Amino acid sequence: MMHRFPGKSLLKAVLVAVGAVVGLAQAHVVPNMTVEADFASGRAYTLRINVDPRTFLATDPTTLPPVPGSWYRDQTPEQVAATHEKAQQYLHRSLGLIFNDEKRPLPGCQIQAMDGADNTPLKPETQEVHLLATVQGLLPEGTTTFQVDFAKDANTSMILLLSQQGRAEPRPQVVFPGEVSRPFQLATTVPAPPPPRSAPQPAATAPARGGQVVLVLLTAATAIAGIIGWRLLGYYRHHHRGHGRARGGGM
Repeated sequence: MMHRFPGKSLLKAVLVAVGAVVGLAQAHVVPNMTVEADFASGRAYTLRINVDPRTFLATDPTTLPPVPGSWYRDQTPEQVAATHEKAQQYLHRSLGLIFNDEKRPLPGCQIQAMDGADNTPLKPETQEVHLLATVQGLLPEGTTTFQVDFAKDANTSMILLLSQQGRAEPRPQVVFPGEVSRPFQLATTVPAPPPPRSAPQPAATAPARGGQVVLVLLTAATAIAGIIGWRLLGYYRHHHRGHGRARGGGM
């Protein structure tokens, strides 16, 4: 029995499928950026930005494999400073902060290397290195909403995590290049009213009450003494009159 080979059209389809599989195997996972925005009880806020170095090392980050930890550890101090500067420039043009519909540039960041697998400080065994950029600032007066403007040439997608006074927003936002995140409502803090100036102090109330008790006791004792004296005086007068009558009758 003779086996028939597939036709040219079928063979072409098989080759295209194999080529697609090989292409997927050679492609690298698209990196993303994670931004954690935390707002304190006052006007202070903190941004923590997880940056994959591929986003500023290549126009198309998917053409590069994950950056190993040795790439960062082997750099000289001058090269580390240059790497941090590149990350600063990338973040400055990729992220804009919007307070009450007013866009402002991203402030300067403090940057440090970290392990891309568990977000801990860089270790000798780190396989993939990321950069952690930290921004601290104060909200403008009267701010009630916060948004992030993500540039078209950011080369990646952004995951935005929001929290306020220790409470995390249950739904993270996924923002793509060229988009603006949904408005995040900020709680307004009302200062507590000052205590009244004429409020009595607890320490002063005890002596006052003690003085009132002593005064009541003295008044009661005076009244009792007066009653006793009045009765003694009445008894003395009655007794004295009896003796006077007895003396008069004997004369």
